[in-house]
Amino acid sequence: MFGFWLSHLTLPLLGLWSSQPRSDVGDSPSLCLHSKTLERLAECLEEFIVPRGYYDRVSYNAAQPDTLQRTAWSNIISSLLHVDGNCSSIQVPIPLKGFYDVVTFTENTGASFCVFFELTADCHAYRKGWGAMIVPARREAVSRNVHISAPHPGFDVGTPAQAAYIFKATGSKSLLIAGRTRTAFLNPSPCISTPSLSGYYETDPAPNNREPFFDASLVIYDWQQRRGCPSSTCAYIQMHGKGSSTCPLDQIFLSAGLGHSSTSKAWYINSNDRPVKRLRGHLQLALPLWNVSLPPDSSCALTATRNVVGRYINGVNEHSVCHTGAGPSEVSGKFIHVEQDDTSRGAELYMMWAAAVRRTFGTTCVEGMSVDPNTGLCAYSRPRGPAGDPVFDSVMFPGLSRSVRVQWLMWVPLLNDL
Repeated sequence: MFGFWLSHLTLPLLGLWSSQPRSDVGDSPSLCLHSKTLERLAECLEEFIVPRGYYDRVSYNAAQPDTLQRTAWSNIISSLLHVDGNCSSIQVPIPLKGFYDVVTFTENTGASFCVFFELTADCHAYRKGWGAMIVPARREAVSRNVHISAPHPGFDVGTPAQAAYIFKATGSKSLLIAGRTRTAFLNPSPCISTPSLSGYYETDPAPNNREPFFDASLVIYDWQQRRGCPSSTCAYIQMHGKGSSTCPLDQIFLSAGLGHSSTSKAWYINSNDRPVKRLRGHLQLALPLWNVSLPPDSSCALTATRNVVGRYINGVNEHSVCHTGAGPSEVSGKFIHVEQDDTSRGAELYMMWAAAVRRTFGTTCVEGMSVDPNTGLCAYSRPRGPAGDPVFDSVMFPGLSRSVRVQWLMWVPLLNDL
């Protein structure tokens, strides 16, 4: 009994000893909504991730979603992908009431997003730690069917903010951020494990299909696949970070979930167009002095062959991802795994990363919109000024049809010459 109470009194205090820096934002994740930019919001939410060594078996099991909560979690992820103009239209299901919410976040640029995040924290650590999901508030703000995620907040330092900037600056469809550091529970993953003591842990969503991150990733993938995901405009990108001593010759190492076998290398170097090869090319052009590598170019072991989300996207059945790897013949190339050093994750390279992703993937603009050559994002094709502006039109011409408004505006220059 003494051990039980000692565990539950001391485990929350480990959040204070985590190597992840904590700000003075207070103990409520809701205060992060005062951030001025989306990347700062992501950075703030990252400060609440469940830190290293926080869980034991009892506390981890208590924090995991039960069957009803897991279903509600997946349903909310799906609802977010359908939203168009009204974040508050998403009703949080009863199993998630009180500790998760969906809110509208508008940054200082005027861009608005729907944010699904955890409300509750103890000692600056999420009580649940299932993660956060962000989508543009309006369908018209989506320029590319690209889905970006940061599976290792806290451990791969800076990846949530980097992913958030790339997401908004490319007009991507969704951003998913895990809510626990990969070492929050230092028990080996029951899904994929290694004999090494520094192997895969139970709270690492890359090798564990029971983390809520995996459920959310499946919903995102299945939702997009039902609508089509041509490799020219669509992909699923995971942003990771590596230490300076890991693959030290590679500043950036990209893979599609295939490794160093001869058939895997052939997949990378054949003449077929692949998103990962296009992204590598654009990154190389932007950073000519860096090594931006693929598995055929480097011995780096960070190939994501054991990444359960990558395996699923690469054609492995949901129930087989723990014990079956993807084969080159099944891999479509829609999964992109990014490993990068700390310099690559710096804010000074955010714009470069966004530009490379924009050039890698074509746009999917809604009707009436086209690509703005200055931003690479979808924008309404209309004259500058009031003509065709829906806000101006509704104020100046209430009740008039669009065709009548356009005809009236055509006469304005002629009237000015009289």
